[in-house]
Amino acid sequence: MELEPIDIARLEEAVVLFYRSTSQEQAITHEWLTKAEASPQAWQFSWQLMQLGKVRVYLEINRNFPFLFNNANTQSQEVQFFGAITLHSKLMKYWNEVPPENREELKQKILETIVQFAAGPKLVLNRLCLALSAYIVHMLEDWPCAIEEVIETFQNQRIPNVSAEVQRWIMLEVLLGIPEEAQVIHTSVKRVTLRGEIGKRVQLVLQTVESYLKQQMSHEWDSEAYANMLRAVKCVSVWIRNIGYSIEGCVSICGVLLEMVNKCYWPCIRSGVGCMSSDENELAETCLKAMVSIIVQPDCHNYPKTAAVLIKMFLDSLCDITQVEWKRDNDNEDIIVHIYMLFVSAVERHSALFLSGITATDPELNAIWSRMVHEILQCTDKPGIYPVEESCSTMALAFWYMLQGDVFAMPIEEDKLKCWEHIKPLYAHLTTVLVRKSEQPDESSIDKWNSDDLECFRCYRQDISDTFMYCYDVLHDYILEILAAMLDEAIAELHSHPTHWTKLEACIYSFQSVAEHFGGEESRQIPKLMRVLSEIPYDKLNDKLLGTALETVGSYCSWLMENPTYIPPAIDLLVRGLNSTMSAQATLGLKELCRDCQLQLKPYAEPLLNACQATLGSGRMKNSDSVRLMFSIGKLMSLLPQEKIPVYLDIIVSPCFEELQTICQAGATTPAARIRTIFCLNMISTLFSSLNTDLDEEVKDLHNVQPVLLVMQKTMPIFRLIAELWVEEIEVLEAACSALKHAIVNLRSSFRPMLQDLCYFIVASFQTRCCAPTLDISKTAIVIFYKEESCRQLMQQLLLEFVSHSFKLFETTPQQNFSNVSDTMEMFFACLTQIIKKVPQVLEDKSIAYDRLIYYAQHSMTLPENGPIRAGIQFITHFVMQSRNQPHMTAVILANGEQIMRTIMICVGYMTPRQQVDKFADVILAINKKYPAEMAVWLRNVMAVPNFPTELISDAEKSRYVSLIIK
Repeated sequence: MELEPIDIARLEEAVVLFYRSTSQEQAITHEWLTKAEASPQAWQFSWQLMQLGKVRVYLEINRNFPFLFNNANTQSQEVQFFGAITLHSKLMKYWNEVPPENREELKQKILETIVQFAAGPKLVLNRLCLALSAYIVHMLEDWPCAIEEVIETFQNQRIPNVSAEVQRWIMLEVLLGIPEEAQVIHTSVKRVTLRGEIGKRVQLVLQTVESYLKQQMSHEWDSEAYANMLRAVKCVSVWIRNIGYSIEGCVSICGVLLEMVNKCYWPCIRSGVGCMSSDENELAETCLKAMVSIIVQPDCHNYPKTAAVLIKMFLDSLCDITQVEWKRDNDNEDIIVHIYMLFVSAVERHSALFLSGITATDPELNAIWSRMVHEILQCTDKPGIYPVEESCSTMALAFWYMLQGDVFAMPIEEDKLKCWEHIKPLYAHLTTVLVRKSEQPDESSIDKWNSDDLECFRCYRQDISDTFMYCYDVLHDYILEILAAMLDEAIAELHSHPTHWTKLEACIYSFQSVAEHFGGEESRQIPKLMRVLSEIPYDKLNDKLLGTALETVGSYCSWLMENPTYIPPAIDLLVRGLNSTMSAQATLGLKELCRDCQLQLKPYAEPLLNACQATLGSGRMKNSDSVRLMFSIGKLMSLLPQEKIPVYLDIIVSPCFEELQTICQAGATTPAARIRTIFCLNMISTLFSSLNTDLDEEVKDLHNVQPVLLVMQKTMPIFRLIAELWVEEIEVLEAACSALKHAIVNLRSSFRPMLQDLCYFIVASFQTRCCAPTLDISKTAIVIFYKEESCRQLMQQLLLEFVSHSFKLFETTPQQNFSNVSDTMEMFFACLTQIIKKVPQVLEDKSIAYDRLIYYAQHSMTLPENGPIRAGIQFITHFVMQSRNQPHMTAVILANGEQIMRTIMICVGYMTPRQQVDKFADVILAINKKYPAEMAVWLRNVMAVPNFPTELISDAEKSRYVSLIIK
């Protein structure tokens, strides 16, 4: 849409209103200003808006809107700034609108305006410098010495009446902008060509920056000097990161950057101030970031000697700083973080170099390696608790993962074994460090922690737990000996200082982290751990210690299964936890014990069940903990004699059904009723998932009636009432269907007597509302029972209901509102895909409307949501792959194949989000495999339509695309 001629006064007024108005007014103004900015007229008005001394218009506006403005000069700056960003935007996106004969004039105009604004405002000047950067990138071919001329002009202070520092500021801003503009400008030149051309000037830029920084080393630094040095160092980062330069040419600039870091740091230390200023901090951090950019360049591994030289320079220059700052709560934590970041980045990028030094026994490389590893160990072992008292140690953890991974990936076995032996002492030391770093804050320090700190520490402890696993990969069983020795020390310390619980808790947590590696054969350290866990006086210590002990018992359940003599003390500990503030950890531990050691628990089942029932009855547990406890209750109940189970069901489960009955009879769908309904259903669902008296799948008692069936026979009417009452509450329906699904999956063939009732429930639910949970439970029943001859007719009928009710929903949904049922559509096609994959016999049924399935699957693919796109693609893919087995399915694909290809091309061409497009390859591959000749015809017919799927591609491009796909 073309914009009418723009009145400059109206434009100025709109800019001021945009910066000073409410968000709603801003949105309207922004839309108009964006159109103005994109119009060809912007080349003229951008200069008009930047005229100096613009006050006239604001005096007029001020009379009309006195409440908006306080300072005419500020308003003038806003308009000038908009003029500058408009010019920059035009140069970035609309260079094709500049005639070649006008380009020299444009350059002069930009330079003149930069000089005009040399005294400020800096915001406007910055945007003008970026405009010049964009101009230079466009003109590299026609103005090849542009960068040299800019440097020569501003470095040698050729501009009269502008201070040397400002001229340097302008030069650095322009240089900073060039690599970034090269990434984003709209140009017909290939990016790789552009980068190659700019890459020829990297050496000049680095020399210019280095020369300037060396000059500054002998001067006192004021705020203006800091600002320019910061820009100069950022120049190095930006050019290296975006363009790149051989590290052989970066040794000299790295030396200067290291010198600057030291000049920023040591004066405040030696003077006794101790804390760096913000300017010193920012400059030092920027220097360190620039060196990271240099040492991690993609091709730097091609220069191993230079890399070793640079890393040695880093160590020689910075280790004294890390040594001084190796303390908790230090004042200069930020610089230490960036130094360690440089060390870690360097050694991660060049690990192969150092490992080759170990295998070749290179003394020089070995010396550098030893120093670097010592520094990274020091980083990991930084005094204090992360993140409140220190913030460095977390960044070293990735290094320990990388190191062992690189060692075990070495292709030559002899080299791998040599490096493995070399790193074993490192990981043994690391293990002791990690135990200390995983210590929690105690009662005396916890007050200064906020919720964000605690969450950060929780994630950090998880990272440490993962790192313990890498330590195990290197040390194997020896890690238990290290942890056991530390456990002895922690117990001795607890005896000497009865309130010092954090070290013991950290040791137990460390054992928990490596639990999955140890089976029942370990007979030295784990028995000792189990004895310690049962003997700790938890009543006198922090509850967190009990919580970790409970989690650890749960982690070692596979070991307990083979060492059942340790089960009774484990049970005592878990029961103790159920009645404490750590009930969540206790229910988790008990769940794992009941799952892994169910048969071993038979002698203790009834007393343990009584303890669980008492805890539930106390009402002290959270809903989530109560639901989790029901899993253990189901497992324990399964161990009881058949005649005792109904008694416990009556005590534990009947209250849930009675409450559900009461809620349904009351008919009130209040928030409180909803919460209680979901809770009761989740309790029942969890019980149904774990209560199964056929403990041996191979030897089933045919006369044994499953308790879950007895419960369901009595309570199925309640499920129907719930589905009717809560038809609009998807979470309630999910909970009800989840309970039934768990019963089916748990009992499988034993569920057969209730199958008819389940189908009645599903069909009744469909008639009220077709939704994802009901579709999912239908799929579960069909997959399990369709193959059984006695159930096939019932399952065929269920499948027809499944399809027909989904069709009714899709038919009654307006085309523009399909996103409102996208979750149902996703579930429908996901379930169908599972059904035809696992029970392909269903496709023999000719009464199913396969053509409509294909139609709606195509519709699913065109929705904006990822789920339906994925489900529709998967369904059509599997349908096509099986279609040649059934003549009626072949006919459907032959009739709809061209339309399927058209839909795919529309989706790939413009409709589908980019991250989902590659999934359409699966459908094309399937069609090509089963219908190769037909697909070539369909695809050519579809792509022959003019301007299809978009007018942005030519016929030649479409023809090449079709050829590539068919090929």
